[in-house]
Amino acid sequence: MCLSDQEIASLDAAVPGQAPLALARHLASCERCQVRALFGSGPRSMRRKALPEPPTVGRALLYAVLVLGAIAAFFWTLRMLVGPGR
Repeated sequence: MCLSDQEIASLDAAVPGQAPLALARHLASCERCQVRALFGSGPRSMRRKALPEPPTVGRALLYAVLVLGAIAAFFWTLRMLVGPGR
């Protein structure tokens, strides 16, 4: 049986090293209670954050043009370094 909200609150309010022994032992062995004690209880704390909006089509095309331009500039610079005809 997991700890109640009042028991977790009493653990949180206790001076470090002075928590009730039975509650501390349970907390040491129960992963669910550890998560509740560290991050709080309730659906809000366990909810994942929303992902950012994907880029618009125009912005995605701009990124693609920039990447292709960088690749072309790389190969042009490489050709200048190596020299024509090699």
